[in-house]
Amino acid sequence: MKAALVLALTLALAGCDASALGQSAPSTTPALLTMPNVVGQNADVAQDSLKKLGFKNIDLGTVDGHHVVVLPQNWTVRAQSAKSGAHLAPDAKIVLGCARIGDHKWVLPIP
Repeated sequence: MKAALVLALTLALAGCDASALGQSAPSTTPALLTMPNVVGQNADVAQDSLKKLGFKNIDLGTVDGHHVVVLPQNWTVRAQSAKSGAHLAPDAKIVLGCARIGDHKWVLPIP
């Protein structure tokens, strides 16, 4: 135990890291997450499932002329900014285009 501590301190003071000894250092690159298809889902459910997958930067926008999404449980996802199957970082911005349930005047953007 003492020998390992002395070795670690010696390497730290010498400016070396574990890779100099053939050991792999832990990766600091976040794992990529796969974007699911949430179009057609309730906005509240879709947002919750994306958060459970590890996505951290989710915005709810509108595609039906309303200015803001209030009470996501009353909205349906009609479009998503990231394609289904895309591999994204956990902090990648995802925008869900939502339409208020019961409104039939929503318009999807032309691809």
